[in-house]
Amino acid sequence: MKRYLLWVILAAFMVVGPLGCGKKEIEELTVKVGQLEKQLTDANTRLADKEKEAGDLRIELAKENAEKSKLQAERDKLKQELTALKKKKPTKRR
Repeated sequence: MKRYLLWVILAAFMVVGPLGCGKKEIEELTVKVGQLEKQLTDANTRLADKEKEAGDLRIELAKENAEKSKLQAERDKLKQELTALKKKKPTKRR
């Protein structure tokens, strides 16, 4: 019974607590909420900008990797051609 009564009293304080705030406290809290909402909006804007930048960098990285693969394939082909030419043409010795 004591425990039940304690919960009832605690619930009453939780309900009456915000109602007991004065107008000044409510205005301060409203200002604080406004500031926090602005900060959140700014943070979301920065996040969107960074996500766009990251996406652009991913695209650029994919292009660079494709170019790198192309150049490596060309290099390997040229190495094979060079090896084949060395085998066909014996070097002159003096």
